[in-house]
Amino acid sequence: MTVLGNRIRRLRKEANLTQVQLGKLLDCSSSTISLYEGGQRSPDTHMLIRLADVFDVSVDYLLGRVTTPTPTTKPEEYRLDQGASWTVTEELTPEGAEFLEAMTREVKKHFAKKERQQAYSDDSPSETESPTEPSG
Repeated sequence: MTVLGNRIRRLRKEANLTQVQLGKLLDCSSSTISLYEGGQRSPDTHMLIRLADVFDVSVDYLLGRVTTPTPTTKPEEYRLDQGASWTVTEELTPEGAEFLEAMTREVKKHFAKKERQQAYSDDSPSETESPTEPSG
């Protein structure tokens, strides 16, 4: 069974739907749903979008690219008000807040490494400068 098939089956069961009911929602047969769930058949792009819409998850989640079944949202819902303070974490789940903290640490490490590399290259003598002779 595929990740996609497992996720379709789990989402269908969480929604208390039978394969027949899901098929009716998607305008396909229950045998098609069974084939998707069993991994013998893959939905086309249009059907993936319809599945994501029915279950209110992203296509990335259905395909196994992300592990959290985040509801689909429009990009404009994520735009921050320019005057608002950075209180994004107030609306996050505990897992989302942890993820944000981990990402923040990684970004800080990345830029700290770049700053160290820049500082090192600034301290290195250029090709036109001659190294100083050791006094002795």
